[in-house]
Amino acid sequence: MTLHRPFRLPLFALAWLLLLVGAACAPLPAGDAGGAAIGTLRVAGPNVFLNGARARDGASVREGDTVTTGAASSAFVAFIGGGFVQLDENTDPRFSFRVETRGGRRCIHIQIDIGQVFIDKDVQCFSTPDVNGNLGSRVNIRVSGKETIVTVLAGRALMFGEREQSVPAAGEASWRRGRQIGPLRQLDAAELTATVGWRERYPGWCCVGERLEQRLPEQCERQQFWFDRRQAEAGCRQRPAAGWCCQAGGRVVQMPAAQCRGFFSPDEDEARQRCPAPPRSGWCCQDGRLSETTANQCRGYFADERREAQRRCQPETGWCCMRGKVAEMSAEQCRRADGRFAAERSELGNCRPRVTPLLPERQQPRPLPPRTPAVIE
Repeated sequence: MTLHRPFRLPLFALAWLLLLVGAACAPLPAGDAGGAAIGTLRVAGPNVFLNGARARDGASVREGDTVTTGAASSAFVAFIGGGFVQLDENTDPRFSFRVETRGGRRCIHIQIDIGQVFIDKDVQCFSTPDVNGNLGSRVNIRVSGKETIVTVLAGRALMFGEREQSVPAAGEASWRRGRQIGPLRQLDAAELTATVGWRERYPGWCCVGERLEQRLPEQCERQQFWFDRRQAEAGCRQRPAAGWCCQAGGRVVQMPAAQCRGFFSPDEDEARQRCPAPPRSGWCCQDGRLSETTANQCRGYFADERREAQRRCQPETGWCCMRGKVAEMSAEQCRRADGRFAAERSELGNCRPRVTPLLPERQQPRPLPPRTPAVIE
């Protein structure tokens, strides 16, 4: 009988294998997930982690990142497009981009497995082990492992469990594994304040003009909130980066990025390319009527000045083509003469008399030639 010796991996090869396995299991460096940027992270407390590594205040949060908070710690993510989410202690959401279930609009999706978050954003999607939803509001979400409680402080939330449920402002509802538990509740002001009272444990600071004040994130300008007072003081002393902002109505104005509520770019040409031109307003002459409108809405002759449009629309005198001849007269006289009127003679082109052929039933019958009477022999 032949004995087979067991295969033994060389010691140096085993060492390399363990090194590779350890590298594969190591957490991603904070903020290096490689996805599209979602927002900026602010840290309160000693136990805030980004992708498993201790988080740095001011780090970029990207698509696919996981932000985790431990005991006595909170995290705040200011979204690039406006709005924010604040995490209570012992919370672990993941961030990604997703097209929302209703409306087809692009939104930032947050997966919350456990913990509590406060969200303030116009378009926001979320999911928990119990329910999914789309938000256009200020909402507090608490996931306990047994149920998910959604409290709407402003706006409205649309929830998708076993059935679709809309939660209005000051409303609160609970779900467990896709099924709504109990009826929708209406909360008073005191109950709403108590629901988000956990946020008072993590006060923050923001710049108000040249002053530093302690406020909630929603009371600060976008990207101008800090948990740490020293960082807030340093941020307030720094001169804000100036650039070009596309404002409502298509105006491009130079201002700091924090004050811009539209598309911002440090490059003026890019801001003007991305900023839609304001509609050109003026006067429109259509079917003899004069009205104030925009150039793209006018279906007749458009002019910036009322006098010019009125001259073309309701001129005192012009040119009339009637019966093959062109004569100068008013529009009313031309209309009475059944002619064709224009403000400029060149607009009439060839003036030819109108020929109206007779309809077949109105044509006079031709007389028959006389017939010779037949002779019968």
